Amino acid sequence: MRLILAGGGTGGHLFPALAVAEALKSMSPLSEVLFVGTKHGIESRLIPQTGFPIRFVSARGIMRTGILNSIRAGMEIPVGIVQSFRIIKDFNPDFVLGVGGYASAPPLVAALILNIESGIQEQNSIMGAANRMLSKFVNKVFISWQNTIPTTPIDKTFLVGNPVRKALFEKSAEPNEPNKFKILIFGGSKGANSLNLGIIEHISQLKNVTSRIKIVHQTGSDLLEKVGKAYEQAGIDAEAIEFITDMGTFYSWADLVVCRAGASSLAEITAVGKPAIVVPFPFAAGDHQTKNAQWLENHGAVKMVNDADLKSGVLIRQILELINAPAKLKLMSENAGKLGKPDAARSIVLEILKSQRLAA
Repeated sequence: MRLILAGGGTGGHLFPALAVAEALKSMSPLSEVLFVGTKHGIESRLIPQTGFPIRFVSARGIMRTGILNSIRAGMEIPVGIVQSFRIIKDFNPDFVLGVGGYASAPPLVAALILNIESGIQEQNSIMGAANRMLSKFVNKVFISWQNTIPTTPIDKTFLVGNPVRKALFEKSAEPNEPNKFKILIFGGSKGANSLNLGIIEHISQLKNVTSRIKIVHQTGSDLLEKVGKAYEQAGIDAEAIEFITDMGTFYSWADLVVCRAGASSLAEITAVGKPAIVVPFPFAAGDHQTKNAQWLENHGAVKMVNDADLKSGVLIRQILELINAPAKLKLMSENAGKLGKPDAARSIVLEILKSQRLAA
């Protein structure tokens, strides 16, 4: 089996692709995987560290990027498709899977023209622009949420969940702090400034529980120093980190997670069954983070706080409420675990391998 995984740009697109690659190599060790992305996406930095090969195409976002950039993006489309033809000719894939992001479009278009079996994997409840367009033409559509918009033909649509990497379940030695209530806070791979500020601007509300809590806070680079100083001045046992690589350890360690409502974050907290307060990014396309979070909240797995309410201190109040509600935390954890799909990557690989056997 030879598989091309096309797309990236952000961790939300890339990490599910890595999960699929790992699942394929685990299930079919002789299979070969090639990533295709852009030189300015997160994939150019992370994929070389994994040992998987990667090739690059020209592509950039068109939506909401300004007239001049949109013109440049339009001009790069045919270039990216021609580059994808060359990559496909060299690698000779059996299947091309697009994982979203503008880098996924050229390889999928080339695969469609060359009549190579293809599919898309959509992380969100509202499809991104590239997946929305390509879903009409690919052979398989793998979705993460019920009632994903737009709806796609039932005969080629598979509700599998959003893939998470196996490292999520492989934790290293974790800090042993049985007498502390442990809180893990993070935004996306670059942090989330409004979330960070929503914590530190109201940090005084935690004064009555400072001796009871321990916080690990992934801040991104912009506010790393400011957040760290705020915790120190408040006398809170906390560690501000620019970027966490060993998420499995910290998920296992945490009693409560506070994060954005990106598809990968929600897939992770449900896969490991962690109670969470989620703050949707309000400018996500189609406000899909809010829709994702509302679905989980309606099923009792998370508490949702609107980004616009962060300035009022509501996030800290929610944290305080849950610190003192162990029964509620336990129920949220159980509900999250029921909704998790830790085998999503394996389900995708099984369906791809199945289609290859049928075609043989």
